[in-house]
Amino acid sequence: MIQEVKTKRQLKVFIDFIKMLYQNDSHMVYPLFSVLKKELTEQVLQTKRYTALLCYRDEKVVGRVLYTTDHSKKKGKTIGYFSYFDALDDTAIAEELLAHMERDLKQRGIDYVEGTFAPYDPDNRRGILVKGFDSDPVIFTSYNFPYYGNLLEKFGYQKAIDTVLLDAKVDNHSLKRLNTVSRYFTRSHDVRVDAVDFKQFDRDLKDVHQVLLEATNEIIYQDAPSIDLIASAAKQMRFFLDSGLIRIARENNTNRPVGFCFVLPDFNQVIKRTNGAIRPLRMLYLKRKITKARGMMQYVVPDYQNTGLIGHMFKVIYDEFQKRGITDFEAGTMMENNPKPINAFKKFGGEIKKIYRIYGKDI
Repeated sequence: MIQEVKTKRQLKVFIDFIKMLYQNDSHMVYPLFSVLKKELTEQVLQTKRYTALLCYRDEKVVGRVLYTTDHSKKKGKTIGYFSYFDALDDTAIAEELLAHMERDLKQRGIDYVEGTFAPYDPDNRRGILVKGFDSDPVIFTSYNFPYYGNLLEKFGYQKAIDTVLLDAKVDNHSLKRLNTVSRYFTRSHDVRVDAVDFKQFDRDLKDVHQVLLEATNEIIYQDAPSIDLIASAAKQMRFFLDSGLIRIARENNTNRPVGFCFVLPDFNQVIKRTNGAIRPLRMLYLKRKITKARGMMQYVVPDYQNTGLIGHMFKVIYDEFQKRGITDFEAGTMMENNPKPINAFKKFGGEIKKIYRIYGKDI
């Protein structure tokens, strides 16, 4: 039986389902449940921008999915997007959930659906994990059982595109390579790499947005986000931000922003210890013990691509890693058809560690 989420009680059941599903999985890191509840209350119950479904068997929840519609730059039309697809390893459950979603989307005039994407944030938690089940997910990446892909494929979903996460090692070998790239870059370019300044955050956000506008091209999966969306995301992430790990490259003579790198400490190491609960004092204490970071985004304007600027920026960030005791770094997720950043990380020792698959289907 399929039930559409329309009440706070149903929404709580939707959110809590993964506690049962993953209770015996050692790698699962739960979301911050109170934050998720607030976000989905707005999106599902208030604005009704998203539709949430629950699947029941014998009065017990056995699956869930969330979906919406939006314009796709790649497809050039409005399509369906789904997320929070979780279910027991049973093709009948997946088929019932997805068939209900597809019927609803067809009634809205939609003929193609794709997922998974995190709601209202297509850069994070995107894709079904299909490789790399042997380690905990880093912050803002997805995690699921290995059978998820099989459930989707049996109901006609096919690979649309893969995104990859690279293990970019923090060791003497990678530091040596970064130092070499940095020296090469600085010999021919007068560019400084500034830490983001929270006292002048509006200015820095505008510079980040300017880089995104110049760097976005046909390879990128979606258009550059608006300055309002960037500001909203930054506000939501404020607790996780470390100014020393967010760097903006600017020309010294013009002050023009030409690149930026956005790295976060892996707060999943903290959230896992609190089981998805917000415990401010404990989280502040555990924050100092984080040993891993994730490269969220790195963009360079066209005339500075292939110059070594990415390596130069990450040389500065790796220096910060050493100060903070960070010994592991994962970069991504990056679209497989955008090889420039992937190859840049491979040059200083990065290897593909995890693959996330975005599935699509004509309906």
